[in-house]
Parts: sequence; C-alpha cells; structure tokens
Amino acid sequence: FYADWCGPCRMVLPLVDEIAAEREDLLVGKINVNDNPDLAREFGVLSIPTLVVMQDGKILKKVSGARSKEQILQLLSA
Repeated sequence: FYADWCGPCRMVLPLVDEIAAEREDLLVGKINVNDNPDLAREFGVLSIPTLVVMQDGKILKKVSGARSKEQILQLLSA
C-alpha cells in the first residue's frame, strides 16, 4: 500500500519492482491508498508504505514503513 506523494513509498516501490522481476514465484501488487481507500481500510492500513505478505488468502505478515531490499526479502522468507 502506497501513495504517489509519499517519500518513503517512492523509496520502497523500486525495490518491490526489483523483487517482482527477480522472483517469478511471487504475485506482487501495488495498491494506491488514494485510489482504493476502502481496500486500505479493509487491510487496516494506518500508515504507508505498508507491505503485506499473503498466502492462500491469509495475511502472514504486515509491516509499515520504509524497508531495505534485504528486509523485504526477509519478510518473504521467514
């Protein structure tokens, strides 16, 4: 979850794109909170960027704030 005006989001989005290109086993989506406020509310997004890791329709992990590529990869592996 992100917004175009969010500085930390602009730092994280290229990393998410890199990971999506490198990891064909993942389905990566980016949701703009301004365009999808109901979905952001449904996921309990209180600050952005928020990264959500899901499997089989269930949320496994949800973290807010800027993260390095290594930290994002750790979210996916742990």
